[in-house]
Amino acid sequence: MKKIILALMLIIISTGCSKPKESGKPVVYTSFYAIFDFASEIAGDKAEVYDMIPVGTEPHEWEPTVRDMARLNDADVLFYNGLGMESWIDSVEAALEASDLEFVKLSEGIQAENDPHIWLDPCNVKTMCRSITDTLVGIDPENSAFYEENFTRYSSELDALDRDYKNTINSIPDENRKIVVSHGAYGSLCAAYGLEQVAVEGMNAESEPSPAKVEEIIKFINKNSIKYIFYEELVSPKVAQTIAEETGCRLLPLDPFEGVSEKGDKRDYISVMRSNLENIKTALGDE
Repeated sequence: MKKIILALMLIIISTGCSKPKESGKPVVYTSFYAIFDFASEIAGDKAEVYDMIPVGTEPHEWEPTVRDMARLNDADVLFYNGLGMESWIDSVEAALEASDLEFVKLSEGIQAENDPHIWLDPCNVKTMCRSITDTLVGIDPENSAFYEENFTRYSSELDALDRDYKNTINSIPDENRKIVVSHGAYGSLCAAYGLEQVAVEGMNAESEPSPAKVEEIIKFINKNSIKYIFYEELVSPKVAQTIAEETGCRLLPLDPFEGVSEKGDKRDYISVMRSNLENIKTALGDE
């Protein structure tokens, strides 16, 4: 990261100034796809919104390139999650201290226990979108009514999603609300709706469990009659597949909504979370 900071400084010195914003709209960057989706919902066509993470990239270990840093130097605001989700954020903020870029941490005011994936609770997303709205109103007061209308509309959609999760999961007996997941990313989802997750891998989706951990999970699956293991698209399901073969479980996707796997993929939070709910219902209600 020190080399990136030095290279960025040389770029800024050599260019002398940043490029003018041709559209006249606020330029917004987001630290990964979920936040890009939320910012796009609020900004609509009144701001230029860009996701920093390349397609098909798992965001936990990603770091910005020199080119990314130079682009940020020309932006108005960077929305990021915080809670350790972006390991690079402090270095980038220090490097761009002299710029006009505003850094907005969307986890501010949200309680989370050792799990940065706070957006998997729709109520937290409302808090995040409130912060996005307030920031855009401050940058672009001329379009404040537009941003507020988008926030009101999107909040209603999030409320409906929250109700559907509660109604569906409340109908499942407490003793059946255990899920086995490939990546320990679902703490906020489980806390919101009374689920219990057992993770094949830890918070870092690229880590691999020890043989003892695999054996522990196999015993848990057999003891609790688990029929499905949840996996995610941006992470290799190899270990989950091995456990599934050992236990007779089937695999189902449970999307943490961190990124997209293909260029042009326009997935949105509401539809992904509804698909997740259907898969949870299948896994916990299967006879």
